[in-house]
Amino acid sequence: MIFALDIGTRKIAGLLVDMDESGKMIVHDVVVREHEHRAMLDGQIHDVEKVARAVSIVKSELESRNNVKLEKVAVALAGRFLKTYFGEASADVSETEEINSDIVTKLELEAVANTMDNVEPNMYCVGYSVVRYELDGMWFKKIEGLKGGRASVKVVATFLPSHVVEAMLSVLRKVDLTITHLTLEPIAAVNITVPEDLRILNIALVDVGAGTSDIAISKDGTIIAYGMVPLAGDEITEAITKNFLLDFSTAEFVKRNLETNEVLRVKNILDKEKEIRREDVIKAIEPIVDYMTEQIADEIIELNGGKPQVVMIVGGGAKVPIFASYLAKHLDMDEEFVSLKMAKNLDFIDKTGQIVGSEFITPLGIGYTALTKTGSVFEHVTVNGERVQLIGFRGTYTVWEVLAQMGKDIHSLLGKPGRSVVIEINGDPVVIKGKMPVPASVKINGVEATLRDTVKHGDVIEVGEAIDGEDAKPMLYDLIKPIYLRSIETDKVIEYYPKVKLNGKEVFQNTELRDGDTITYERVTVGEIREFLNQDLIRIEYSVNGVYKEAYAGEVKIFKDELELRDENTVEPGEELKYALVLNYPKVRDLPEMEKISILIKVNGQPTVLTKDGVLVWVNDQLVTPDYEIKDGDKIKTQIPEEQNFIVADVLRLFDFDPRKVKRYTLLKNGEKVGFTDILNSGDEITFEYETIESSESENQIF
Repeated sequence: MIFALDIGTRKIAGLLVDMDESGKMIVHDVVVREHEHRAMLDGQIHDVEKVARAVSIVKSELESRNNVKLEKVAVALAGRFLKTYFGEASADVSETEEINSDIVTKLELEAVANTMDNVEPNMYCVGYSVVRYELDGMWFKKIEGLKGGRASVKVVATFLPSHVVEAMLSVLRKVDLTITHLTLEPIAAVNITVPEDLRILNIALVDVGAGTSDIAISKDGTIIAYGMVPLAGDEITEAITKNFLLDFSTAEFVKRNLETNEVLRVKNILDKEKEIRREDVIKAIEPIVDYMTEQIADEIIELNGGKPQVVMIVGGGAKVPIFASYLAKHLDMDEEFVSLKMAKNLDFIDKTGQIVGSEFITPLGIGYTALTKTGSVFEHVTVNGERVQLIGFRGTYTVWEVLAQMGKDIHSLLGKPGRSVVIEINGDPVVIKGKMPVPASVKINGVEATLRDTVKHGDVIEVGEAIDGEDAKPMLYDLIKPIYLRSIETDKVIEYYPKVKLNGKEVFQNTELRDGDTITYERVTVGEIREFLNQDLIRIEYSVNGVYKEAYAGEVKIFKDELELRDENTVEPGEELKYALVLNYPKVRDLPEMEKISILIKVNGQPTVLTKDGVLVWVNDQLVTPDYEIKDGDKIKTQIPEEQNFIVADVLRLFDFDPRKVKRYTLLKNGEKVGFTDILNSGDEITFEYETIESSESENQIF
């Protein structure tokens, strides 16, 4: 069970509440007491002792009637001293796999930090609410887990002066009560009257108390603004006092009973009995109600950016009959959409039978907020040995909120990212980002934690210093990747770097880059890579006719996937190719000294060029054929023979047949029979036809 206490300007209301299994709030008991004289003004405690005595009476009566000992309490602070500031922040998230909680936290804290330049001294940040997330210009309810280019957030950060909470704490200490939940009166009121599913509507809630009229605005699923007008029920009471010469308490009596009585009999300050008619009182208060509602309407329009869809009015100060109609007039709204919200119409269980009017909305809201919010507001924690008083209203505190209350610079807790470097590569700008900072280390009661973790009363917090991110220091080969050459035989990888110019000068080694550097490079051809890999082939040395020679014994084959590449193909940096070194000794026929001779004849009617080697070759003093493979150390000599005639047999090499299987043949030169060794001259015409043993007549080979 929770003790909810509403310490208002005129009255104190104490409720004992809890929830049933279905989540519906139950009010078990309620005690309402007036302050002694005017111990509070405009929602602020001015006489701690008098307020403490009134709280003590409420507490004792509830304890006695319910046979309980009340030691903890949920309370609310007046909205008169609340200051709200909007802040925005955005960040490039294109390089991240997805947006995580750390990125969201940093973005939100940057937005809160954005508000602090405008905050006056002795004001403490007591929380913030996210108004809107955007990713690439589109609204999202949550952005964690998403991926995009640019993320942004808008927050409303709330601030209170320290003396407001200190006065409340002083009162509660005097009656042996410890705060377990602290909120703001407009937040309590809006939580009970405008649940989350209604916040998609543009609703203005006006809580008219005795000293202040607090305002909360809902739109698009969230509370977007809080405000306050320092005019409320006391101004109406004072108008009645002046017009009818009544003391303040008597004027309060008239105001509270105006709604249900046509005539009231009272004594004025001269002790004369008077009958006061309802229409006369309304006429007397019309000017102040007109002025108050005009100020409230202006504040609503300022906070909301225009008139809302609906206005809900709560609080005892708004119960005079003409208040809603005048507010509707100044908002230029139909009276149907501006109305007094009665407590009896809320969804809760009242076991007292007393919770009826709008004056019970705020105490109900305090109880409801305390029941539904996780965590609590506590009195103090210790940060790096320093005791810190918690003065929030959210019901839970994160480490960073505690540090913000101490006046810590949020940027110093997060650190700064390292500076980026912009390089131009073949005319295109490339940004190399600095490293992200390491946030300040955090421990709660000796256990590793984060700035976002929550704390409770008495916790010991240790906070280190953030480490700024290192500046970007890119190296040339970080940007210009090598071509990776993988051996098919060994799987070993060789890195081949293209030719690169840095700021117009060719460079041959890795070097550190600076902001503004210009890099140019050309595509690498496969021929260049092949020439580079040739050095891994076997080299042989030999001589030809006494002249020293050297050559590679083999060739390099280069593949991309399964496709063999040619020398004219090009390759981009970063690509991977495969290569094989094929052992292949050069042959005598490939020597440039091997002259060729040729003649043009006709074979079976077709012009044909006959070609053959025109030299004889000795290797190490032995005659060899043109197919001889040259070895390391060979000594080669060539000789041009005196006679280099072609013979008929040279023609037969053009035909693919096995002479042993020839059954019959016809061989003619210039139409006459000829022998295999007969000389051929340019222009001769050879006819050669044959039939093999296995061939049938239909399969005779004729050429």
